[in-house]
Amino acid sequence: MDKQTQDLIDAGNDILKSVSSAIDRNDYSTLAADISRTLKTVSIEKRTTYASRNYSQVRRNNYTYVNRAPQVKRVNYPFLQKRVSRYSGLGQLIAGATVGLAVVFPTFAAMIAANLIPGIAISGAFLVACTFISCRGIRKLQMSKKLYQYGNILKEAEYFKISDLAKVTLKTDEEVLKDIKALIKEGYVPRAKLDSSETTCMITDNAYQMYLGAEQDRLAREQKEQNKQKAEVTRSKNLSKDQAIIAEGEEYVKFVREINDVIPDTDEMSNKLYRLENIMNRIFAQVEKDPDSAEELHKLMNYYLPTTKKLLTAYVELDKQPDVGENITKTKKEIDAAMDTINEAFENLLDSLFQDMAWDISSDISVMKSMMAQDGLTAEGQGVAAQMQMKQ
Repeated sequence: MDKQTQDLIDAGNDILKSVSSAIDRNDYSTLAADISRTLKTVSIEKRTTYASRNYSQVRRNNYTYVNRAPQVKRVNYPFLQKRVSRYSGLGQLIAGATVGLAVVFPTFAAMIAANLIPGIAISGAFLVACTFISCRGIRKLQMSKKLYQYGNILKEAEYFKISDLAKVTLKTDEEVLKDIKALIKEGYVPRAKLDSSETTCMITDNAYQMYLGAEQDRLAREQKEQNKQKAEVTRSKNLSKDQAIIAEGEEYVKFVREINDVIPDTDEMSNKLYRLENIMNRIFAQVEKDPDSAEELHKLMNYYLPTTKKLLTAYVELDKQPDVGENITKTKKEIDAAMDTINEAFENLLDSLFQDMAWDISSDISVMKSMMAQDGLTAEGQGVAAQMQMKQ
């Protein structure tokens, strides 16, 4: 045990003797002064001991030499940047325990024996305060012990993983994390910070700034990856949707061909179905080349083609009837006329699929003509050039 600790223990014993004497004499008038005197004595002895330990005077040949004792160089480890005594809280522990046990507790017991309610309340409050001071002192002692234990393990490290420190100290990750949080909260390691997952502790500002930069890069990479995944999902959905439209369209083309096989070639309806099949093949071929045009087929797929299929099915059923009546004949003619409208509408739809291409080509032709005219490569351009020369 070092001298500082022994001085504090001796002071506690002296205070305890003063308290015992006051109780025996039933005279507490000088107790406070005795305790104060003892504490001041400890402070003076402490300074005197420090001075005597570090300096010695030697007189030689009428000259006085001061020999300085070698100083123990304090290691400035990042984790131990704040100066904290290894015995932090010991004074609180001794003072709280001594005053509480020697003075407050006997007074509290006497008040209970005398059934003095005000005295019980006051002395009880003091007892709680002494207990709190003692517990606070114990906690500080424990915290300072852990501070130096961890600091001497980490040494020059500016950051560390909780799991690595736990392995060295033979503790669980949860225990070490709890200790580190407590040390940070109590201000023992003021610049230390935990990462978002509480798996790594940065001790210095430099380490924390590096962590923030790495965290920003990580978030940027994650966001980029998320955007990429979303784009892939959207692309897959679009491809699946386009493929579904093309597959469904091929089924309608197949149906039209089957209907046409049933209808005699001499029938005018057969020629209209050949025309319809050709238009539909061209529409879905264009969609396969340009998937963006699939959106324009919404009505075609949801209404026009199902209705066309229904009309053709009805036409085949009517055409199978042996006895031709007025209603059958009328209905077949209406379906026949409707097929002309359907073919015309589908041709217009096919033409609209090439609208963007037509605009782009027209724009390119217009720009090309303007450039040729400016360069005098066309008749119009040459005429303009001649007029300019005449004016000059």
